Amino acid sequence: MPVWRKLSCAASATVLVGVGAVGFAAPSTAQPIPPSAPVQWLCSPHIGADPCDLPSDTTDLGTGEVTGSPEPGDEADKPVDCFYVYPTVSDQLALNADLTAQPEVQSIASYQAARFAGRCRIFAPIYRQMTLVPGIAAGLAGAPLAQTGYGDVLAAWNDYLAHDNNGRGVILIGHSQGTMMLRKLIHDQIDPNPALRRQLVGAFLMGGNVLTARGSTVGGDFQNIPVCTRQGESGCVVAYSTAVADPTVSLFGNSSVDALSPALGLPSGPGYQVACTDPAVLSGNPDPVGITIPSAPYAFGIISVLLGYTSFPQGAPTSPSTWTTSAERAVGRCTEVNGYHDYQFRVTDPSAQQVNELPLFNSHLVDINLGYDRLVSIAEQQTDSWLAST
Repeated sequence: MPVWRKLSCAASATVLVGVGAVGFAAPSTAQPIPPSAPVQWLCSPHIGADPCDLPSDTTDLGTGEVTGSPEPGDEADKPVDCFYVYPTVSDQLALNADLTAQPEVQSIASYQAARFAGRCRIFAPIYRQMTLVPGIAAGLAGAPLAQTGYGDVLAAWNDYLAHDNNGRGVILIGHSQGTMMLRKLIHDQIDPNPALRRQLVGAFLMGGNVLTARGSTVGGDFQNIPVCTRQGESGCVVAYSTAVADPTVSLFGNSSVDALSPALGLPSGPGYQVACTDPAVLSGNPDPVGITIPSAPYAFGIISVLLGYTSFPQGAPTSPSTWTTSAERAVGRCTEVNGYHDYQFRVTDPSAQQVNELPLFNSHLVDINLGYDRLVSIAEQQTDSWLAST
């Protein structure tokens, strides 16, 4: 295995409170959900142009091939919906972000959600998330801060059901803090509701410690909705965190070090196992995969700096197309080492550009974008399966 570079502890002191939003809050019982703010959408089919509305044309730097269309798809042709909740990205100097579509929030929606837009209408609420530095650093205030964000997500979900769903199937997509919000939404609203369970096409809950009972597909966060185990299975959850080396201390993959889940009334502790579903198995594509990202630069801020470090020294892949896939290819598998259950991958050519890990966060920033098209393929297969069963 290549030698993976890691940011020094001194250099990382200002970022440890940021990317994941999974730790640093003291365990506590769930707090009452504060009143939500008026629902505001970052992405919606009712918005003329939004950050989730990108063409699919892609240049693969590994093969030189250009695929996809330079035009966005027609919303009327999409058979299901996607409900996306973004991760911790706000650069605002506040405990909770406000409800404006800041540039860094727009960038992450393009980065993580827009590739699914060819398969579904995307609804993405703006929510008062715990912010990157001051919010997570508040520590003991984690419970009410998390509940504030969840109140906004819940209000947006109810607004979507009331005004836009009309019985359509829905795919949930989240990462990091967004996955935490969706874990609670599914736990409280969907898992106990047979009618909503029937509308669940699938869920992609990445980098946020989805829990099951040990050796089971259910029994942690959800009693009825399982993690996915086979190709074409719908109504189930795809969940994993990526890593490029055996973790020794990490916020992801180990239920014993997840301190924020209790703040949201979710299970935690050593009696559970963090889910890892192998995307090669679920997609039916075992081939090595690249990292696919939008070619446009990410909005400047803490996340863009961390992305620059992750891809140092060559920098993020880019091309004249809307999307670019890296020349490097990686293979991976679910492993459990030192109590951490994650999707560990390696770049197949040791002399090629490597992924630089962040202390405590592993390769968290590429959880969705590594093998992005496999996830899109899983969503497409789940949609076909769901439609055939309805």
